[in-house]
Amino acid sequence: SWGYFIRSCPKASVVLSKEFHSFLLPIPPTASQRSMPLHSFPQRRLFTLLLLLSLTLPLGATRRTIHLSTLGLRAGTKENSTPLLRKILEGLQSKLEQGTDTLELLFSTGRYHLASEGAAEREYFISNHDHAGIRPIGLLLKGWRHVILRGEGSELLFEERMLPIVLDSCQGVELRGLTIDYTNPQISQLRLLRSDTTRGMLFSPEPWVKWQISPEGKFETYGANWQVTPDHGLAFDPKTRELCYRTSDVLLPNQDVRQLTRQEAKKYGVKGRQSGPILHAPHWRDAQLRDGTIFAARTGYRPQPAIFVSGCQDIRLHDITIHFAEGMGLLAQRSEDIHLERFSIELRPKGGRYFTTQADATHFVACRGQISVERCRFENMMDDALNVHGVYLKVVGREGKHTLLGRFMHEQSFGFPWADPGDSVRLVTSRDIQGLEGVFHVSAISSAEEKSLGGAREVRITFREELPADYTPERGISMENLTRTPRVLFARNLVRHNRARGILINTPRPVLIEENTFDHVSGSAILFSTDNNMWYESGQTREVTIRRNLFEDVLTSLYQFTSAVISIHPIIPDLGAQRQPFYGQGAGSIRILENTFRTFDTPLLHAISTDGILWRDNRIEPTRSYPKFHPNQKRFLFEGCRNIDIAPSDTIQ
Repeated sequence: SWGYFIRSCPKASVVLSKEFHSFLLPIPPTASQRSMPLHSFPQRRLFTLLLLLSLTLPLGATRRTIHLSTLGLRAGTKENSTPLLRKILEGLQSKLEQGTDTLELLFSTGRYHLASEGAAEREYFISNHDHAGIRPIGLLLKGWRHVILRGEGSELLFEERMLPIVLDSCQGVELRGLTIDYTNPQISQLRLLRSDTTRGMLFSPEPWVKWQISPEGKFETYGANWQVTPDHGLAFDPKTRELCYRTSDVLLPNQDVRQLTRQEAKKYGVKGRQSGPILHAPHWRDAQLRDGTIFAARTGYRPQPAIFVSGCQDIRLHDITIHFAEGMGLLAQRSEDIHLERFSIELRPKGGRYFTTQADATHFVACRGQISVERCRFENMMDDALNVHGVYLKVVGREGKHTLLGRFMHEQSFGFPWADPGDSVRLVTSRDIQGLEGVFHVSAISSAEEKSLGGAREVRITFREELPADYTPERGISMENLTRTPRVLFARNLVRHNRARGILINTPRPVLIEENTFDHVSGSAILFSTDNNMWYESGQTREVTIRRNLFEDVLTSLYQFTSAVISIHPIIPDLGAQRQPFYGQGAGSIRILENTFRTFDTPLLHAISTDGILWRDNRIEPTRSYPKFHPNQKRFLFEGCRNIDIAPSDTIQ
């Protein structure tokens, strides 16, 4: 328990010297010490250890365990566990907020059904999600300090559209050993029976899909508190569960749909016995879709993640499995020091689904400190495994010498506190993505609208320092919060069979990507892409190490900014106007070392506006898995770059 306390205590209260670290390191015992009883150890060392522990730990701190079963929570029933779980957590709230002890809450192993009836309800402005107003929440963890919530392998099975878990303003909290899934996902899985480019598509929904045909002739799916009309989707190979080669996002013309009889289906060429319903979409004609393809039909709506972390510090998510979420698997915003280990977004081992999350597996916005993602599995998502970035505020007004008005520009990112007093901010141009002179410190931030800061689209920010006279909206500039930028470690993970990209990272602080496997990712495996014009996602990539990773037949389709296996692609409308590259910080600052590229196509690295790329000891192993197709047929492509160091002898075929 001591290690847990030391990690969880406020940073100012624990300072461990080099001598203390050396003291804790294991020292090989001498032959005489191996048989020495405890009381014979040097009293001075034992006294020193006790003294140090007494100084670094809260007085009277202990670890206490509460078994939730003793409070009436039972696994294995189909009753709605939400009201009782809410009552238990609210009854323990005062203990959960104290933080003087480490409190363990233990589930009894098993399955728990949760529905929206009796749930806590809150309004949160969750970045990179559609704003859904007040949401029902399965587990609301607010203000917890030094708490371990152990699922012991339990599954939380959600019956309706709701937000499973929220961590709000928590410190030193660990979630461990939980699985999250839904009984009726909003993505509808279809089996394509007959793909006819003349007469349309014949398909059958999987047995668990609740569907209907609307009076307007549209195929709809529904649940207790939701209804969806899919308009596009993804095509999966029925044998490998990989995304089909060169399919990208597939449109679903959803009109004039009707159910056929068995005799009608035979006339359309459906062979064999079909146990499920057969539907005909006459306007859905797509030559790239073959008979037998599995199609995940969807919309772009993403109301909430499976786990939402906001305003937290020192959060650990270990041994967590998520099988579905209608948004991200994890969305963390304005938080510090988040550690994921064996946090998996994956298919059920014996399940029939081909998809997991509606969007990214993990997503971090305006965070700081350290983000660590290790030994995780991310598969079959509708978007990236990892996305890290800040948020640009477009300057839309100026008031006096010290104050700017900034606006959240993207519809899915607004309403959360963008900065705190004391945060460091700089200004960045939109046309050529250049940082302007000066770093300014926030003295006050408020809503510029007739509402509170929570939910605001425009904010008023006052700085301690005087702003240059030409820092005005007419110049086309945005504000970037430099304080809320994290270090990133992404190591020993598996990313496979997902849409769009493997990982997308934008931060000026050090990034280490090592010993991962990127297997049949349909777009680029690694992307860096700051954008101050459309997504308004900030982060000037400066120092990156990419080493000892395996890239296995990635880039099988085309998506936004996926121009090579590794794509360093800031969005710069006027690259020619740049005075200096935006990414990197000189020779060797972007290091790509000792990786293996097993690839059927040509492009390995595309970089734009980057200063300092080092390519060494990377192995290229050509495959014949698919025909080459990418419009970029250059192994290395550089635009507006300098200090590029690629030794041909280090590329081994």
